[in-house]
Amino acid sequence: MSFFRRIVLCSLLMLPPASGIAEPSDWLPPGSTTEMTGRKPLELFVPGTSFTDQLVYGRLLFRSPGILGEKAVRIGLSCDSCHTNGHINSRFYIEGLSDKPGRIDVSHQFWQAGFDDGRNNPLDIPTLRDSAKTAPYGTRVVIADLAGFTRHVAETEFASPTLTEPQVQALTAYMRALATDGQERGEISYVQLLATPLRNRDRQAIDLLVDLIRADLGRHVTDDNRLSRIQQITALNELRQKVAAKDYIAAQSFYLTLTP
Repeated sequence: MSFFRRIVLCSLLMLPPASGIAEPSDWLPPGSTTEMTGRKPLELFVPGTSFTDQLVYGRLLFRSPGILGEKAVRIGLSCDSCHTNGHINSRFYIEGLSDKPGRIDVSHQFWQAGFDDGRNNPLDIPTLRDSAKTAPYGTRVVIADLAGFTRHVAETEFASPTLTEPQVQALTAYMRALATDGQERGEISYVQLLATPLRNRDRQAIDLLVDLIRADLGRHVTDDNRLSRIQQITALNELRQKVAAKDYIAAQSFYLTLTP
C-alpha cells in the first residue's frame, strides 16, 4: 500500500465532526492558556535534513488536534500546543491541571473518563529537540524507543484513537529531525503532499489532505497573513472541485498556484 493510500486510512481518524463543536475556549477552565502567543521558540532541524513527504506529513500531524483524543480536539490542543515548534510552550497552563505555566498533569481524568492516578502531579513540559539521541523517553513511564513512547503519549495519556504505523512513522520522522544546535528551515508548505495523490488521481487522499491543510491554515491566521491564507484556502477549494469533476489538468494548475 502506498504512503498516501495509508495516510487516507489514518487521516479518517483525525477529522472532527463538521458541526456541533463549540469554540475551543468554551471547553477550557477559565484562566487557561494552551497556545503560545508572542515570540515562539525557533523550529530547529538537524543540518542537512531532507524534508520528505513523510517528515512533512508528520509535522502536519504534530500540529493537528485530531491526532490526540476527543478532549484535545474539543479544546484545539495539538502536540505543538505543548511542544511549540518542537520545543517548549513555557506559557502553557490549564487551571486545575497545571501548578504553574509550562507544566501539566497528563494522568488526570480530564483527558479521559476513568483514567486518573488520584494525584495532583503536573510535570514540566519537555523539549523534543534531540529526540533522535535522548532515549529512553519519559519520566513516570519510561519507554525505550520513540515510536513506543509516541503511542503511549497519544493513546494512553490523551486517549487518542489507535495510531496507525504510518502516523507513528511520520511523527517520529519529524521529531527525530529536531535539534538543539539545528538550523531554521523557514516556512514549510504542506502543499507538496498533494503532488503524489494528484499524479495518481487519488481523490480520497486529496480530499483528506485538503481538509487537514485547510484546517492548519485556518488555525494560524493572523492580521498579517489573512489575505494570503484566504487565497490559499480558496485555491485548495478550487483544486478539490476540479478533482471532483475529474478535471485533473485544471486541478494541477491550482496546485501550481499553491506551490512556493
